Amino acid sequence: MQISEQILNMKDDCVKIRRELHRIPEIGFDLHKTHEYIKPLIEQCKPDELITIAETGFKVVFYAQGAQRTIAFRADMDGMKNTEENRFRFRSRTRGVMHGCGHDGHMTILLMLAKWVSQNRDKLKCNVVLLFQPGEEGWAGARRMINEGALVNPKVDRIYGLHLWPTVPKGKIGIRWENLMAQTSDFVIKIHGKSAHASTPQMGVDAIVVAAELITMIQSVITRDVDPHQDALLTLGKINGGTAHNVIAEEVTMSGTLRVFSNELYDRLMTQIISLLKGLELATGAGISMETVVHYPYVANPREMVEKFYTVLDSMDDVVLVEPVMAAEDFAEYQQEVDGMFMFLGINGGRGGAPLHSSRFDFDEDALLVGAEAFKRILECENYA
Repeated sequence: MQISEQILNMKDDCVKIRRELHRIPEIGFDLHKTHEYIKPLIEQCKPDELITIAETGFKVVFYAQGAQRTIAFRADMDGMKNTEENRFRFRSRTRGVMHGCGHDGHMTILLMLAKWVSQNRDKLKCNVVLLFQPGEEGWAGARRMINEGALVNPKVDRIYGLHLWPTVPKGKIGIRWENLMAQTSDFVIKIHGKSAHASTPQMGVDAIVVAAELITMIQSVITRDVDPHQDALLTLGKINGGTAHNVIAEEVTMSGTLRVFSNELYDRLMTQIISLLKGLELATGAGISMETVVHYPYVANPREMVEKFYTVLDSMDDVVLVEPVMAAEDFAEYQQEVDGMFMFLGINGGRGGAPLHSSRFDFDEDALLVGAEAFKRILECENYA
């Protein structure tokens, strides 16, 4: 994608901002360093409104005189729990926390867009809302932003977002209409048995044995009860239980995730899982409870918005049609409220090469210029819709 001169002129600031953000990753909504760093950068753009929202996020509004429409763009802000293994000078300064999912890049792109909007205020024919969102990594930050007024006053008509993506070639945009990213439900299952000495197992209810049975049964929900043509994934990623080698375990806790692309299939699978738990309770005498920790809808792009996006490209070589992925994104929450389009910004082939959430994740900042240019072109197109 050919980068405009205004965006190219921001390259030095782009690299500087991204690397300074990379040094100060924070978790969830506790993003006070990040908040204080980007606030003056937004203020320099002289928006009409700068509102703190969702504790440490921002809603930034640029009004256009006589505008009948409002277009929003969103960037997530939070880092993740991981110890960075990169050795470059701008690596994380916070032990056990890093920007391993590219949110430092997402914020940088939105700050570049804010600067471009500021430089082109006289050309605006639609209102522009920029949302800097905390709590994407499993904290339901998008829903909190919505509940606190992110999409109203002014009422947002369309919203756009993107994510750095290591499997898409650097400088390309990965996109598709309809299903792009999976609905996810992260859950915790607790098994309550009865403790006893290992020499008298008949006196207890072994929570570990019950857990082993449950693991086998719950996996069959996907492998035997789902049409192979439907995408569905269930992973039990963590299990804890037991206190000693010679004691019948009284409690086991396991956690996992269920990912699908259909509300109907999700409801059916959850019903089956709960039925399995109740049946296993009756069969073993254990108490079994299940709690949903996080539930994000699936990301699905309206075909009309994707087709319109193609018109802002220089050529078809700028875009890659991607397959749906089982990763989740709470950008889907915005799409439940207004028309929204989400896309992948390619970083494959640049610096780094590690996957998302890796302790060695990194990327070439040149890709951020492509992201800012894509957002700029979308806004220019929406401006004259």
